Amino acid sequence: MRNYIINIKYNASSNFDDIEIELSNSISEVIGFIHSNGVNTYIDIEIIKGYLRKLEHQYNIDFVLFDTINYKAVYGDNIIRELESLINSKMQVNNFTNEILHYIEYIGDDNIMYWLDVDKRAIKLSFFRKLKNVYWMIGSFSKVDDMKALTLKSIMDSIYNKSKSMQGSYFYFYDEENKKLVNFDNNGEIKTVEKNDLKNFTKGDISHTFKKYRYEIFIKKLDDSLEIEEISNEFSKKLIFGYLIVSFVALLLILSANFFGRFINTIFNRYNKRLERRNFLFKKWKERYELAIIASNDGLWDMNLNTKEIFFSKRWLDMLGYKRGEIRNFNQWLNIIHEDDKQNVLREYSKHIEKKSQHFICEYRIKDKKGNYKWVLVRGKEFNSNRMLMMSMNIDKRVQLSKELREVESLTEFGRIVIFRLNNNDNLSVKFISKSITRYDYEVEEFESEKKSFIDIIYKEDISIFKNNIEKAIKENQNSFTNIFRILDNQKQIKWVYNRTILIKDDYGEVRSLYGYLNDITKIKASEEELKQKVKKEVEKNLEMDRLLVQQNKLASMGEMLGNISHQWRQPLNNISLIIHFLRDSYGILSKDEFIENVKDAKLQLEFMSQTIDDFRNFYKPSKQIMEFDIKESILKSYKIVATAFEQNDMEFKIESESIIIKNYENEFEQVIVNILSNAVDARKIKIKEKEFKAKVNIDIKRVDKKVKITIFNNCGNIDENIIDRIFEPYFTTKFENQGTGIGLYMTKLIVEKNMKGHIEVENVDDGVEFRIII
Repeated sequence: MRNYIINIKYNASSNFDDIEIELSNSISEVIGFIHSNGVNTYIDIEIIKGYLRKLEHQYNIDFVLFDTINYKAVYGDNIIRELESLINSKMQVNNFTNEILHYIEYIGDDNIMYWLDVDKRAIKLSFFRKLKNVYWMIGSFSKVDDMKALTLKSIMDSIYNKSKSMQGSYFYFYDEENKKLVNFDNNGEIKTVEKNDLKNFTKGDISHTFKKYRYEIFIKKLDDSLEIEEISNEFSKKLIFGYLIVSFVALLLILSANFFGRFINTIFNRYNKRLERRNFLFKKWKERYELAIIASNDGLWDMNLNTKEIFFSKRWLDMLGYKRGEIRNFNQWLNIIHEDDKQNVLREYSKHIEKKSQHFICEYRIKDKKGNYKWVLVRGKEFNSNRMLMMSMNIDKRVQLSKELREVESLTEFGRIVIFRLNNNDNLSVKFISKSITRYDYEVEEFESEKKSFIDIIYKEDISIFKNNIEKAIKENQNSFTNIFRILDNQKQIKWVYNRTILIKDDYGEVRSLYGYLNDITKIKASEEELKQKVKKEVEKNLEMDRLLVQQNKLASMGEMLGNISHQWRQPLNNISLIIHFLRDSYGILSKDEFIENVKDAKLQLEFMSQTIDDFRNFYKPSKQIMEFDIKESILKSYKIVATAFEQNDMEFKIESESIIIKNYENEFEQVIVNILSNAVDARKIKIKEKEFKAKVNIDIKRVDKKVKITIFNNCGNIDENIIDRIFEPYFTTKFENQGTGIGLYMTKLIVEKNMKGHIEVENVDDGVEFRIII
């Protein structure tokens, strides 16, 4: 029984080599699958996960996949969590997962790792390998407590075969956990037997118990008669071949010694291999700590507390510019510390030496080789009451920056600018605000105690403006924004402020706080408002002058208009004169009806003359009123003003339009039409001197989208291309011989584009000119 148990344990232990090979092969299989599916381009992680689950079921192992950039598990996170309980680590680490993945990357690449609990009751084996071209590590884990599985495998593989070689007895086996009785009848069969019933099967049999795994192995003795017969036969054989037995025993001893030697050698080799791996691990950790010290950029120094001698590292000497040997002991080090900081350093040093503090931590200024002082942070600890190890960090830039920030704060303490830092929440609670907030009759304590938030001081109607600017800046990924809004001081007076705000993001890219300043621009805004009022008054004055200029333009052409009136009156006056003479000569002859009919004709002629006067009076009457009017009717009224000139110059007038009503300055619009028609008459007078032609003016009116387009075309010759761009300039004219003023078309453009908010343009078309007005 003893030999059999030793053989079982040896076989189980030897099977670890097979597990290592199995884990390594499984990793190679996974890596082959990943590369075959295009890892250099793109591969769906879900495909990899599905393949890993398949292999886990097939090989009864676990897989872990993690990236070596963020050190997060992509697959097998539950295995990583189990390692913490398996290792039973007492390390105080905030992120155990991150640390253990660093450890695996550093140690486990292409290596077998053993994961044991503190009592050596459970074991896991793992094998990891880095993937090329991607930042992943893939690893396979054996099941926890594989020794149990290997022991069971060794028992099951050997128990029936070993029984065949035994005479008079055989082995059988009981698994208490699964209630299985194996090879009880020496035929390899498995039975289900309760623990309580096992005594009925095992009476008088020799047994051995694996308490850790709850396994029991028994040797079954056969009946006595059969045993006696077998012993007798065996004795007879031994008598005949006695001399051979001695030889066999000697040979057996030699073989056993050889086997035992190999067994011992295997054990020593295994432990030697594990010792080499541990030494390799310690070497790696040593290198890691050395790299950490180098990377930290800190100066290391070691002091003997008995002799007060100090060894300074090269980094410490380089930091301050000294050479080795220039600073050698405690007093020399103390002499280069700033006088204002020396007492504080000695106080902290004594406190630590007297065991009143666990560590020596102090910030102070120390003189470098050039005589300049630098700020350093020193952290140290005493060891064994005779040694003190310390690290010095150069914090000069940080201290100088803090000093500059305090100086900036002092600069703004009682100034006009308020510096603030806010939390990005609904109330915009204040993390910091400068003392210059007293300018608005607030105290810093009101914000520090959270009695007031930043929202509380913003004018109610401007809160949404400020918040919308924050949301817009975050949405558009801006670093900062500026705006102008109102705030209320503590006396409820409105103040205008200019604000610039910087968005502060955390490590995850989320905007957690806002940093900015407020600048009081109340006086500037007041000046702007005053300027607006002045501009408004000046604009009104200019509009009035424009209207006067329009009226002057009308008056300038009054002489021509009076000629038109006299022409229109001449015919009705002649008719009235004839009627009067007819009545005089026919007095007493005419009947009453004839007399009344002639009087009615005279009244019609007088009404026509009166309407003519009204038309001209309305045209020359200044108007500032916006009203609705029909564009076609307004153009026809304008045509009446120049109708006489058209008749005298034998000019044709034609208008095509639908009924379009707009709301604008009708009187000024009529002035525009009259100016353009009058220019057509003047152009006809010039062209007729060169050649005979039938002059005409065509007007077309139509809607274009939401606007109205008026096209006025005359065939009275082109405008010289050299001056066509200047015809709307004030006092520009080519008609001096015709008494032109040069303000007609200027006023036309001014009325259309400034007063009526429209647009006018001119273009040579065929043998004429086309004006286009859009309002």
